[in-house]
Order: sequence, then structure tokens, then C-alpha cells
Amino acid sequence: MSADTPAETCSTETPLPPRKRVASYASVSKLSSLKRRRISMIGGELDMQQNCIGESTLRLSNSVDRFVPSRPKTSIPLTATPRTNRISRLFGLSDDRILNYKENEPRNGDHSKMFNMLRRSASSLFNMPPVFHASSVVTNLTSRQQCLLVLDAPGMTRDPHATPITWSQDNHIAVACGINVYYQNLDTRAVFRLCKVDGPDTGELCHLEWGGHGDGRKLALGTSRGVMQVRDAGEGQGKGRLIRMWRDTNFLGVGGLDWNQDLLAVGLEDGSISLFDARCPDKTRRVPGHKGKILGLKWNTEGSMLASSDDLGMVYIWDKRAGKELLEEGTQGPKMRHRAPVKALAWCPWKPDLLATGSIYPEGTIRVWSSSSSSALPTPTLTIPLNTAVLSLHWSPHCKELLSTHGSSFEHLPPTRGSVSAATPSRPLKVLSTPLTNSITVHGYPSGRRLLNLTAAHMGPVTHSCLSPNGEDIFTVCSRDETLRKWHVWKKRPDPVKKESAFDKWSIR
Repeated sequence: MSADTPAETCSTETPLPPRKRVASYASVSKLSSLKRRRISMIGGELDMQQNCIGESTLRLSNSVDRFVPSRPKTSIPLTATPRTNRISRLFGLSDDRILNYKENEPRNGDHSKMFNMLRRSASSLFNMPPVFHASSVVTNLTSRQQCLLVLDAPGMTRDPHATPITWSQDNHIAVACGINVYYQNLDTRAVFRLCKVDGPDTGELCHLEWGGHGDGRKLALGTSRGVMQVRDAGEGQGKGRLIRMWRDTNFLGVGGLDWNQDLLAVGLEDGSISLFDARCPDKTRRVPGHKGKILGLKWNTEGSMLASSDDLGMVYIWDKRAGKELLEEGTQGPKMRHRAPVKALAWCPWKPDLLATGSIYPEGTIRVWSSSSSSALPTPTLTIPLNTAVLSLHWSPHCKELLSTHGSSFEHLPPTRGSVSAATPSRPLKVLSTPLTNSITVHGYPSGRRLLNLTAAHMGPVTHSCLSPNGEDIFTVCSRDETLRKWHVWKKRPDPVKKESAFDKWSIR
């Protein structure tokens, strides 16, 4: 190729990369584009929408100002579409509003009436009344609020902290009347005098407690001067036999009794707890557990834990499951606190770690605790404030219900600053008359809802009660009218019927 010949043009060239679009600062509106709302509708629905709004012309603006809250009346609302309007008209909801401060006016049309009926039927499904089992107190005592039996008990102690009645596993009740102890066989209605507790410095007979399973003939007695006896009632033919007798050297009154097989736990006025073995003449162990006077003692159903309460509002749990002897150092469990003296104690039979406690004035509260809590100061799992003295508690063995007996009601006192528990109120109490006064009340668990309130079950405070061996009836005590009353509260659930299987006929013999 000669130099004079012009260069040939290349038939193929490498394409240049596309130029990036650069925003022009001449117009600010080009930096963003408006996104229009997509409206999908049928052609006929657009005319219907225009007719619903009015005969005016539909004017839509390409730009929407988000700072203007109100829209022209001729524009379509941004929160409604023809499809939603069509559905609302079909279900009769086109006139409904979320915030409606006026009563609903009656509507015309079959569709509105039909859907109103559907609404009422649907709401009834969410507001169904509770269903109670045949074992509940609602089915038994609520239908017939009358006692089954009334017995006289002249000379009964007036001490509100006493436990002058007990019910044995053999269906015998023992009652302390003055210095005499009577018991009755409820199967034959025969009444016998068991013994007479008298002598120098014997004191007033305050506490009775039958033995547990297998020892229904043994009866423990305690007086206000520290005398303790264990008697054998025999075959129920009269005078019983004295098995053991102890006496406190300081003449300290007995504050509570409870059996665990052959071991008898006794609480005294100085706050100490003693364990006596009915097979041995000497006491086995004694520890100073409380700072105040012991008012209640109760073993759990398994016999592994002992709950104790005093007049300072403290509740202790003694546990021997760690391989140690009960009342040994290190077996004292968590401390439960009330702001008033605590007498009522009850262990749950179907959940052994639940303990119910009830206080008297000035608090009047029921609390349910879990003994399995690892905290040194546990909090209750359930609190039922009543502002009424709680004198006894019983769990139902057949359903999840808790029974309480009460005394006088009083005005609520707020807790004083800096005091956790107190035996006396900071100011005089104002006694009130409420439906809970001198009543028998049953609460549901775990809701705490009041299922029954038997007002004025006695003429005075219901100081004590005891549960029958089958867990269906209770006996209540009132020292003012000197009577014992029997109530049918719960009912044992029937045994489930075993369904016959087709394989039972072809079993291997």
C-alpha cells in the first residue's frame, strides 16, 4: 500500500458503553418521579362509584400533596376501592364505622338482619357460661345452702385460735367441751365420753387431733398450760386408754397439733416446736423455730414437710427430704410473710408443693405458696384479699377449689412503711358488716374467683372446721352459739367406666 493511497475505513467498530444519565440541575422535579396509585375496577363499578359520590365530574390529580389531610369530595378515597365497597355492600357493612359514638340505628333489608343474627350467634360462642363438674361446690352446696346436721357443744372454749374438733378416718368426731372430751360415731350416731382432763394447773382444753391413716383410734390432746396426752379410743365403746402424757416444764400453752404416723408435732407459746413419738415416753426433738406464739402446724400429704405459723405473721416450712432429720439445722425452708397473725394452714392433696395460708386482722388475706421455690423470701402464686379474718382452710381432694371459714370483717389498712409483719394494727380497726362476715366461702384455683359465699353460716365467727375422710363434708365450729354444723360441700367423682374392647373376647387364657 502506497503512502498516497488513503487509509481504508474499518468496517467494525467497538461499541461505546452507554452514557450514564446525569441529573440535570435545571429542574428539581426530575430527581424523583410520582408513583400513581393503581386502580383496578370494572367499567360498571366506576359509574356506580361516581353515582355514590355524586353527579359531579370525577377529577383526579396527577400529584398528591401528602401534607394536605383532607381530600376533595369528588375524589375517590385512598383507603377504599370499588372492590371493598362491593364486599361491604354484600355483607351489609357499608354503613359501619370504626369509631361510632352513637347507638346503632335499625337497618332495613334482609341482608342486614341476617348478618346481625350471625354476629349475635358468633358472640355467644365467646361468652359461654362456665361448666362445673358434679364434684364442684356449685353443684352441691350452692343448690342447697342448708346444713345436714346440728350438734350442741356446751362449754366449748372461746379461744379463736383453738381447734376443739377433729374428724377421724373411722368417721368419728371428737369435741372438747370444757374439761371433757366427747366423741360420736357418725355411722351409728352413738355418743361417748372419752376422758376428763383435770388436775392442778391443767389449764383449758384447746386442741384435739386424731391420728392419720392406720391410726384412726389415737387422739392427741393439748391444753393451755402445756399438758399433752395421747389416748386410744378403743373400739368406740366408751372410756379410752391413756397411752402417753407429757408436760412442758415452763407451763407453756399448746399452739397446734398434727400427726405424721407415730410422730406428733406440737407447737408452743414460746415459738418452739417439739416432736413426740407415741411409742417412746420421752420427746425426740425440740427447736426454737419462731419468735412469736405458734398458732398452726400442718404436715403435707407425703409427710416430708411441716408448715408452721405464728402470731407475727411468719410461716416456715421444715423439709426433711435432704436426708436430714426434721427440725435439724439446715432443714428450715423459705419464710412466708403476712402482715397479721396466721392460723389457717392447708396443704394441697393433688399438688403436694402448694400451701395455702390465711391471716386474721388486720390483714385478712389468703395466699397460696409453692414450697418448691428456691427463693429465701418467695412470692405467693395467688393472693386473695378479703379484709376478713381467715380462721381455717381446706383444699378439695376432688376438684381445684379452696374452702375458707371467716370471722369478723374490718376496714382495709394499708401497710405501714418499714414494717413487713405486725401482730397488732397501727390504729384501731373499724369493724364492718359484709357478706363475708361469719361465712363459709369457696374459691376456685388458680383463678381465685369466688364460687360460693354462704353468708352468716353461724351466729358468730366460724373459728374452726374439719374435713371428712371422704373429702365431701365439713364440720364447722362456733363458740358463740356453741354448735357444730355439718355441710355437704363437694362430691367424689365417679370412677370412669371401662369401655369394652373387641380384643377382650379373644384374650389369651
